[in-house]
Amino acid sequence: MTATDTTSTTTEWLQRFERSLQAGDPLGASDTLRKSGVNGWVRKDHYDRAVEVIDRIGPAARVRLDWAERLMAHPRRVDKELAALMVWPLARTHFHELTRMAYRLARDDDWGVRESAASLLGELLTQAWAETIPQLREWVGGPDSRLRRAVVVAAKYAARTRNPDWAEPLLDLIEPALRDHEEYVRKSLGPFAIGDQFVRSYPDATLARMRVWTQDPDENVRWNVAMALSAASGARLGQKAPDILEFLASDERPLVRGAVRAAQRRIRTLVA
Repeated sequence: MTATDTTSTTTEWLQRFERSLQAGDPLGASDTLRKSGVNGWVRKDHYDRAVEVIDRIGPAARVRLDWAERLMAHPRRVDKELAALMVWPLARTHFHELTRMAYRLARDDDWGVRESAASLLGELLTQAWAETIPQLREWVGGPDSRLRRAVVVAAKYAARTRNPDWAEPLLDLIEPALRDHEEYVRKSLGPFAIGDQFVRSYPDATLARMRVWTQDPDENVRWNVAMALSAASGARLGQKAPDILEFLASDERPLVRGAVRAAQRRIRTLVA
């Protein structure tokens, strides 16, 4: 297919997508978006283009919410992902409705939908900090591992702002998850949220907190600290704080020992 053919195909599905929305048919629009992909998987840039169309149409807040609710009533991934994306502009003004939406999406069986929920929560935390963070503090200590994981990822997205006033509150927010025994939560915390983002956004505050966490005897806490240093950004921080891994290396438990070795290997690649 030539570049001209690709452009023509893209233009065609976008036109159909827009016509459906103009007719008040979000499900028809979502179906068009789904068919632009392969086997139900839609490319990120297609979602981006779809959102651009929605924003250009400029539906009222109540219309966006109605469309989102109608989409979320259907089981397909694309419907729910589109619902999460179309309400982003309402984060400041309709955080209660969006928090309820994020709650439902975060507990979905489809991992892609759960990712959309975490992104939506991150936007809510960024745009409506004071209103959102109390709810996330409740969820991160709650019984649902999918909600706990969504909070961890949302905190990572909020950390991207590098707002200096948020460093300690965000570290406080994720701290209860350090003891989480669920692998789904742990893999999103140490190597992902902390090692990939917190160490870049708030290096000093994160390093100070990691030194405190290292003293905790819980093996999940220590795993998270070591795995944070196994990420690329975390390893660079680890070079400046060898005492952390030196201390953790004395822990003989397999979970901790494996994480320490992973961090040591990553740091060695930086030195080589």
